[in-house]
Amino acid sequence: MMQPGRVLTHPALARNRFREMATLPDAELDLTEASLIIALEEYPGLEVGEYVERVGQWSEAIRERVDGSRDIERLVDAINRFLFDEEGFHGESGDYYDPRYTFLNEVLDHHAGLPMALSIVYIEISRRLGIEAAGVALPGRFLVKASGAWGEILIDPSEGGRVLSTVECQQIMDEVFGGGVRLREHHLRSFSRHEILARMLAHLKAVFLARHDLERAHAFIDRLLILDERDPWETHDRGMVAMQLHRYEEALVDLERYLEMAPHAEDGSRIREQIAWLRGWLDRN
Repeated sequence: MMQPGRVLTHPALARNRFREMATLPDAELDLTEASLIIALEEYPGLEVGEYVERVGQWSEAIRERVDGSRDIERLVDAINRFLFDEEGFHGESGDYYDPRYTFLNEVLDHHAGLPMALSIVYIEISRRLGIEAAGVALPGRFLVKASGAWGEILIDPSEGGRVLSTVECQQIMDEVFGGGVRLREHHLRSFSRHEILARMLAHLKAVFLARHDLERAHAFIDRLLILDERDPWETHDRGMVAMQLHRYEEALVDLERYLEMAPHAEDGSRIREQIAWLRGWLDRN
């Protein structure tokens, strides 16, 4: 519910704020703030700073408990106790396509979310505690990788911050692939912060396409292209969604650009037919 006197952020301003954050070097990108700015178009009364401050306060509370320790086991244990035992954060096993489990403000308010959203919270708290942490998109689970002079560990925020062995990672993959794919180094590569944002946007795009909410799906594709304007597949999808929204001029620009970037695309003939139809319609109207 909107609080009385709450100032609303216009969607165009939220989009511009996201565009500014997308240009930051990866090391300077605050995942908490950027994720909240993604949510800002859906929640125009959202006070981004209040949520960023909340994550900072949680980090400080954990820092006080570890008393300057750099021991990774002690740090992970302190984070896990605070987030999962005391604050009650947990993985949400309900509707995978409920956007509330991805929008970070909802996750921070209700302490429940999909693995990727919980991982963002974990990464950001870890970063504030001086731990080098990144996301890992293991097939079937989004994890956190903490790195340091002591090596690397993999943490599963959707399971209360459990530290996973490579054997357990293989078991997760077996659940997805039926034992047909062996765990390799590339499965555990670190995702950059920009890549995590792209993955969040791609999930929300899929959520709203599944709901046939084309306006919102188009908005998430647009932000994916802010992150990578040279992505031919998102350019294709934005053009196709624009067609369904009867925004034919926009569709024509995107589909022509798609063919420029992917001239040998398998669907090239069909796209050329659609481009010809769009040009004909625009000439007649």
